[in-house]
Amino acid sequence: MAYLTPCLLIILCAVVQAAPSQTFYVSPAGRDTWTGRLAQPNASGKDGPFATIQRGLDAVAAARRAGRTDPITVFVRQGTYYLTAPLRLLSEHSGSVAGPTVLAAYPGDRVVLSGGTKLSGLRASGGAWETIVPEVRDGKRYFRHLWVNDKRRARPRLPETGTYALAGYGSPENATLVYAPGHVRADWRNRDDIEVIVLQFWTEARLRIARLDETERLITFTGGSWRPLYWNMGYYVENVAEALEKPGQWYLDRPTGQFRYLPLPGEDLGSAEVIAPVLEQVLRLEGTAERPVRHVEVRGLRFAHCAWNLPPEGLGYPQAELPVGAAVSASYARDCLFADCEVSHADTWGLELGRGCQGNRVLRCTFQDLGAGGVKVGEPEVCADDADEACRTTISDCLFRDGAQSYFGGPAVWIGQSGENTVSHNEMVGSWQWAVSAGWNWGYARSRAHDNRIEYNHAHSIRTLLGSHSTIYTLGIQPGTIIRRNVVHDCAGYGIGLDQATTGVRVEDNLVYRNAAGLHFNWDCLGNVVTNNIFALNGPAQWTRYGDAPQYDDTNCNVLQRNIVCWDGGRLWVEPKWPNYRMVLNYNVYYDYSGAPVTFLGFPLGEWRKQGMWLDQESVIADPRFVSVAANDFRLHPDSPALKLGFVPFEVGEVGVRR
Repeated sequence: MAYLTPCLLIILCAVVQAAPSQTFYVSPAGRDTWTGRLAQPNASGKDGPFATIQRGLDAVAAARRAGRTDPITVFVRQGTYYLTAPLRLLSEHSGSVAGPTVLAAYPGDRVVLSGGTKLSGLRASGGAWETIVPEVRDGKRYFRHLWVNDKRRARPRLPETGTYALAGYGSPENATLVYAPGHVRADWRNRDDIEVIVLQFWTEARLRIARLDETERLITFTGGSWRPLYWNMGYYVENVAEALEKPGQWYLDRPTGQFRYLPLPGEDLGSAEVIAPVLEQVLRLEGTAERPVRHVEVRGLRFAHCAWNLPPEGLGYPQAELPVGAAVSASYARDCLFADCEVSHADTWGLELGRGCQGNRVLRCTFQDLGAGGVKVGEPEVCADDADEACRTTISDCLFRDGAQSYFGGPAVWIGQSGENTVSHNEMVGSWQWAVSAGWNWGYARSRAHDNRIEYNHAHSIRTLLGSHSTIYTLGIQPGTIIRRNVVHDCAGYGIGLDQATTGVRVEDNLVYRNAAGLHFNWDCLGNVVTNNIFALNGPAQWTRYGDAPQYDDTNCNVLQRNIVCWDGGRLWVEPKWPNYRMVLNYNVYYDYSGAPVTFLGFPLGEWRKQGMWLDQESVIADPRFVSVAANDFRLHPDSPALKLGFVPFEVGEVGVRR
């Protein structure tokens, strides 16, 4: 009887345990009829990689159904893959802790998953590039966005810069606008591809024309705005053929399908890549509460060229542009990973982790040139069941640059009715309404936002068309949430804002300097602690306490202690007076480098202290003794008066993306 010796048995077990995980390959040189087990076609040309990514995912599902529990990887070789439908990762693709399912770019290869298509048939004519897009002419397709040589290109608009002032407004539904003479043409009444964009505070109304009355100079829109139209910063009109004059602009005529682009100097028709979006999404993770997508990893891929189709009624939303879709979306995804990916050149959000998404990680990714926000976590509604909540997300070491290109209220990171998320070591820069927006309740209603961590982020040079707000922003009850060790500077809004009904938030060890203002408290918030922060050289005033009227008499019982607040001309608080003094302020250091007397709502320090027993009884007015304010070096000399009051120095060198 044959048998295995102990030595041979050990060797056989080692070989089995070391057997390679299953790997499939996808390549532009592949065929879906091949096995997909080779990284490139073999010498005989009879086997090699798959041609499409979806075929690779189908092979994964088949392997999982056959009982494979080890790691399975789909490597995608170099190239741009123009998708005709979004890729779908379902529960049947799920892996496990020991055997994840991986969809990844082949090491060293640059892989783009595009939701767009190249425009064909372009020809030079009269200084422009022109073509007819049959699908547009036939009513099967339309696009509102374009990228030429990897750069976003704009549609023509009036006025070319700035805005028109509204001459009036009509219905209470905010669906009409009175225009001044010469601002609107009569023949626009039959144009459903023209958009009127009214800039409002923290949102914009993107409206379509339904009727146009020349006598009354009145536009009636197909839908309304969320805010009253009288609350505006002007409007402009986009996609106007008559305004196509500036190089870098393009126009698409819906009835005829004629496309016309005015090239920039140096752009060559023969080598240019002109891409228009087709899909609204390129990748979906679609699970259910009973069968979530688990342990899937998406690595090293670039997602691009998606568009959100503006509804017939247009877009008018309170803030954060939540109705806009995302290039990559997930529902009921658990313990999944997005690493070293990029979402760019899209007119959508970058990534949405929606209902039931729990324990997911977004690491070392780039989100740039997006129409709306970067990463959306959770939902605006409070879900009934814990299984439906999106929570425990980690977003770390990511770069967020220049989003909110079309839907201007988009934040880099939005957290809704969602708890136990960590947003850390990221860099947020450029065009966003907020760097981080956490919480979603106007009022003290039940909320699922709690114990979120916003820490070690570097947010700078944040700009918006919709009026200044806050770079790091909270809204509604969210006990246990901590905002700490962030560096926020040179932004157009407040550095940190605790808005309506914010409750239970701790703000500590943040460096906030050279912004339009330092700290914002809404009148209607309570139970927050702001401690051990540096607010330096922030605009004409450092702190502000304004907004919604308090819902209860005891609201705004917040604590500000052991902070350093300094400025160079201007004042400490924005407001000239308060209706009450229900704030705890103490052990703070205040200083005005201009030499002007420091006052508190017009009171000298001694008189200020008499206004309430909790008002800066031990605080001092003194030079905090930074190493170099001019060089933005806010380390403290050993003799700083802040140290005597209990201020604890903190380092900021580890803030931002860890390279």
